[in-house]
Amino acid sequence: MKRFSQSKWLLTVIIFVLASQAILAGSAFAADAISKLVLNKNELSLQVGDTANLSATAIYVSGTTENATVKTDWNSGSADVASVYAGVITAKKEGKAVITATYLGQTEVVTVTVSKKVKSLTTDKQSLDLRLNATDQVTITAYYEDGTSENVTSKADYTVDASSIATVTNGLVKGQNPGSATITVTYMNQSLALDVDVEVVRRLDAEKSSVSLLLKGTTSVKLMATYPDGSVDDVSSKAVWTTDQPTIADALKGTITGYSVGKATLTASYGTKSTTIVVDVDSTLKLELDKQSILLKKNGTGSLKLTATYANGTTADISDRATWTSSKEDIVQVTKGQLNGIGIGEATVSAKYGDKVVTANVDVEVPRRLVVDTDLVTLKTGDSQQLVLRATYADGTTSNVSDSAAWSVDDEDIAFVSKGNITTYKAGIAKVTATYGGKSTVTQVEVDVPTLIKASQKIVNMQIGDSANITVTASFKDGRQVDVTDKADWTTSGEDIAEVRSGAITGIDTGAATLTATYGTRKAVIQVSVGVLKSLTISSEKLVLKKGASATLTAEAIYTDDTKKDVTTDVIWTSSNLKSVTVNQGVVKAIAAGESTLTAQLDNKTVTIPVQVDMASDLTANVTSLTFDLNETRLIQITATDANEASRLVTTEADWKSSNTSIATVSKGLVTPVARGKVTITATYGGKSISIPVEIGVIDSLTASKSYFVTKSGVQTQLKLTATLADGTSKDVTDSAVWKVMSYKLGTVEKGLFTATASGKTTITGSFGGKTIAIPVEIDALKYLKTDVVKVTLKEGATANVAALATYTDGSEEDVTKPSLWTTSNIMIADVKDGIIKATGKGTARISVTFGSMRTTVQVTVTK
Repeated sequence: MKRFSQSKWLLTVIIFVLASQAILAGSAFAADAISKLVLNKNELSLQVGDTANLSATAIYVSGTTENATVKTDWNSGSADVASVYAGVITAKKEGKAVITATYLGQTEVVTVTVSKKVKSLTTDKQSLDLRLNATDQVTITAYYEDGTSENVTSKADYTVDASSIATVTNGLVKGQNPGSATITVTYMNQSLALDVDVEVVRRLDAEKSSVSLLLKGTTSVKLMATYPDGSVDDVSSKAVWTTDQPTIADALKGTITGYSVGKATLTASYGTKSTTIVVDVDSTLKLELDKQSILLKKNGTGSLKLTATYANGTTADISDRATWTSSKEDIVQVTKGQLNGIGIGEATVSAKYGDKVVTANVDVEVPRRLVVDTDLVTLKTGDSQQLVLRATYADGTTSNVSDSAAWSVDDEDIAFVSKGNITTYKAGIAKVTATYGGKSTVTQVEVDVPTLIKASQKIVNMQIGDSANITVTASFKDGRQVDVTDKADWTTSGEDIAEVRSGAITGIDTGAATLTATYGTRKAVIQVSVGVLKSLTISSEKLVLKKGASATLTAEAIYTDDTKKDVTTDVIWTSSNLKSVTVNQGVVKAIAAGESTLTAQLDNKTVTIPVQVDMASDLTANVTSLTFDLNETRLIQITATDANEASRLVTTEADWKSSNTSIATVSKGLVTPVARGKVTITATYGGKSISIPVEIGVIDSLTASKSYFVTKSGVQTQLKLTATLADGTSKDVTDSAVWKVMSYKLGTVEKGLFTATASGKTTITGSFGGKTIAIPVEIDALKYLKTDVVKVTLKEGATANVAALATYTDGSEEDVTKPSLWTTSNIMIADVKDGIIKATGKGTARISVTFGSMRTTVQVTVTK
């Protein structure tokens, strides 16, 4: 009855839904009429077993659209060929079916062609190798899943990845151009690939790898292609020919032509292969000149003959065809082997033909040796002498070339030369050079050259405006002593310091200069000092002053001529530290504490003086260290000793610093503690510093009133902590110390008062001032634990009371029946609680009693 009611309810719901849809559809139809129904496809080709999705779109009069695929009524005219459901078509068997789609009075049809399922495709050829313009037929066979097969050559689709190389129509492949291509064959859902080679050669060989041609000559070379089938063909006329040197040689259809002398590389390409041929145009094995060297007279002529030897052994005079050059056109000129001597000298003549070059040396009246009749000429001023120059040539002949040579002298103030005739002007040494035909020779000329010249003074010291006279005497080889003061050349290294004229010296400005008197090749040197300082001295070597004090310094100069002068106002005074010391014309003023270096400078002399203002050479404190506790203060006093050994108290003037202000502060020597610890107090004065170590409440040791104790649970024990400071004093720090119990379950401690809360062993620690002390404690330390009986015999259901008695290490005893822990080895025989044993079953059990660190047992026997 229940099942029937549920079915009836479900049927009612379905009817309601369908009715609602009908009402809605009617409403839509009434509100917006359909214009047409559009399907996504009107024809389908499927294989057996394939499926395809069709969609239907409703277009309304208003222009709106709706996907009506699910709402459309789909029907197949041949459901055994192709069935349809909600637009999904399933191919059943080979044949044709018409699918009808109807929605709101609009109907559309789809023609479905179902063919057998192709399992695989095969071709009768795996690859093709075609000659140019040749064809070959390929047969394509399809194998279906039902086991049948079919020739589908005309039905298949063909594509070629390189249509310029091969084409295909219904399986007929034609070779269009040399190269390789891949044909893809597609039928139904299967495809295969077929490789095609057109006019592809395996080898390409030239008849010759190198060719020699005469200029404008030609020759033909065969180009043999070897195909995959082993056949060989001459493709010279079909190949593509290129050259790397088109101006030298080129080829057309295998015919090579030489255009100019040189080498070229020809490349022949056919299909995917190529080969090269080296072409040598007008190549000679050897070039020879009839002479390796030739002698010519200036303005004379000569000739060279160039002979070429070819690979076939023949020779030819090619003097008029070669390219001739001269390394020095101003000496030799050459045209087609004909030489002209233009100027005296040597040159190299080169003949080039093709890539070969030969050379010859040409000598145009070049002397092999050039000799002057004397290497040294000694003359007096105003004298003259003729030199004779002779040239020796390669053929052994000699000639006087004095008039033809080029003559020169390195110092025309001393001598002059013309066509070998020397004329002297003044004392000195000169070199006469004669040049002819690229050769040179040198003759030394000495004019009035003394062996020595000597000045009357080597050192002259003078002041500005003073003058002095120097005499220079020359000594000659013949013993003569001649005053050459007026004849010598005088120079000075510093015209602005000292000037000289014919030995007369005048001081111009302060400084040092070197005077040089030159006569002939000899020199005399005089050192001159004009107003030059020898030394500069200051009245004091150092100054030690107090702030606000002053001192006066004087400066004295001693010159090289030993004159002395007070130069206090002339000196340039400077201070290295103007904040501490100033100086003006020798007056020194102390401004502030510090150090400075005074510098006095005059000309090139400098003197320095150290100055100290309120500076300490030593700094001492009244204490070497301090040790005290909190709430106390200490005063440190500082004494400074200066460079003059004078001492004074500078406590309030010094700069004070604490290394750690969180432990102690300092002001004008007064140290105030802030916290316990160690700190360093530093005082600085006059460039010196001194440090005093300070200890504030630093603990040297920590002791406790008990080093170990034993107590009982619930008992309180007061501990006391005493600290010994670094200075030896002691104090009670019990309340200030930090107390801890290692095991919080066993007790608590506060200000040294320990309360035991449980049995066991633990350690109490007290910490103060960086020190810690540990006190071990035992709680409820037992010596013995026993029961009033050790064996109990009970009947099943009976009970017995057993008492536990503890004896402590201090000798005291206590009934610990209640606090003890009671356990049984077998609850099925005997149970126990607080010492009350109850027999629960026949047998033997062991009752254990535990208290503190002790345990004991009671043997229980239960009978019926």
